[in-house]
Amino acid sequence: MKILLTNDDGPSSTTLAPTVELLESLGHEVVVVLPEKQRSATGLARTYHKPLRVKRAGGYYLVNGFPADAVFLGLKLLARDADLVISGVNIGENIGFESIYGSGTVAAALQAGVLGYKAIALSAEAGASLDLTLGVLRAAVEASEEWPPDLLAVSINVPATWRGSIEAARRPATHVFLEELHNFIDPKGEPFYWRWGPRGDGFREDSDAYYFYVERAIVVMGLCATGVCAPGRFVESFKSAFKRAGLIGKRA
Repeated sequence: MKILLTNDDGPSSTTLAPTVELLESLGHEVVVVLPEKQRSATGLARTYHKPLRVKRAGGYYLVNGFPADAVFLGLKLLARDADLVISGVNIGENIGFESIYGSGTVAAALQAGVLGYKAIALSAEAGASLDLTLGVLRAAVEASEEWPPDLLAVSINVPATWRGSIEAARRPATHVFLEELHNFIDPKGEPFYWRWGPRGDGFREDSDAYYFYVERAIVVMGLCATGVCAPGRFVESFKSAFKRAGLIGKRA
């Protein structure tokens, strides 16, 4: 299988090398196309006001744009015949409505889906087992052979303390974080502001946040043109691949 691999963290991501190593060990051809620097939380931002440029460095292609630009350029120029696009592994979960539409990781997968390619976004909570996360990746790649026709992309999140279950979520939580605007004064007397808030609770029991933060499940969410949708036979194939690997029922 030919795989286009991207992320929103750029070449400094600590998960990049292990991800490439795993995919290549499975016999896949991997083309790595990344934003040249950290581009988290940029969503589906695209570059129209300046030229896009790509350079080769350390075996990777680096693009002077956003994650969606990297995918667009990669699929139009470097890997037109890709069988699958993988975005991640992102360090930090992408849970809730705002993360789906604000995450550069998820947006990169959506960009690929819009262009007609199968795409998986994989995110792991800080502290999640790398071995477990790479096991998730391996199962997801295998499951991509069972891809529903209306599915644009799949977003998968791995918790730091997994309790052994996999849940397909069809509802993203809103207001996962209770953000406020915090006001400060700099040494020159000028005001500045910081956007921050703690994580909330009391999530709906059918939401991705409930499955992730309360049940501590691996959460699989399908993304379609109409919004969030059931990942269909992909998730069943994913669970089967996980079971064959002996991971179902284990805890991390």
